[in-house]
Amino acid sequence: MTEPHFAYPIVLDLAGRRAVVVGGGKVALRKARALADAGARVRVVAAELLPAFADDERLECVAATQAAEHLAGATVVIAATDDEQVNARVAADARAAGALVNVVDQPALCDFLVPSQVARGSLVIAISTGGAAPSLARRLRERLDAEFGPEYETLLAALRDVRERVKSQDLPPDLRRRIFQRLTEDDILAAAREGKDALKRAIDEAVEEARRGG
Repeated sequence: MTEPHFAYPIVLDLAGRRAVVVGGGKVALRKARALADAGARVRVVAAELLPAFADDERLECVAATQAAEHLAGATVVIAATDDEQVNARVAADARAAGALVNVVDQPALCDFLVPSQVARGSLVIAISTGGAAPSLARRLRERLDAEFGPEYETLLAALRDVRERVKSQDLPPDLRRRIFQRLTEDDILAAAREGKDALKRAIDEAVEEARRGG
């Protein structure tokens, strides 16, 4: 039996942390923007960069051949060049700097994989096959993308507010748990599909119902 690889899923908090992307093409641009969306301080290093990199003010662009000093202080590094030797050097430099590294399309050089994702606000559903079948991961993502619509973003934003409000009140633990469980039922999701006003009414009614012990 082979040793398990990429078997421990985590969600990283990259807010304010340094992330470095090595590469100047479309794949590197997509990776850099995704890291910036996650709140990372993104540095992009490549001798040649697509003009679109300069259009994103969140990205620190370094037009140079990658060197070890470019990775200083990085939490994660992504190598996204089309040169396998460069990617291998980036991976070695990243590990020497104490950073986790991902080399696009080369799982053997990776410390972590970037899974296929469906994102709806705070809801993130990740699919990974451990590098064994990326095409299957994409197919599953397409199915989940159709199943989980924009109402989940609306729902989660509302539930976050309710959770903070309930936690700020001096309520018995059993009542808190009953409220939170009640708000995950299907009628609340159905209300989210109707819009924010309908969702607010449904949540208020559900909270009162839970308080009454119903």
